[in-house]
Amino acid sequence: MSKNVEFITRFVEILGGDNFLLCDQIGQDELFEMQDGIAHLIADNANEGLGLAKHIASLCPTSFQTSKA
Repeated sequence: MSKNVEFITRFVEILGGDNFLLCDQIGQDELFEMQDGIAHLIADNANEGLGLAKHIASLCPTSFQTSKA
């Protein structure tokens, strides 16, 4: 499985699969866990050099600080 596929798979798992798209309300604690999990997933993979995660980080400059090494 490619790193991009692994990244997307984990991203969807953190969201709870279809639950995120089909649920009309998500509890604040559950939402925080999703946000925290996704932020760490993006940051960790961007720091490891995954282009997909680096691109997402660049699209969210308030949430992620990027630098050119």
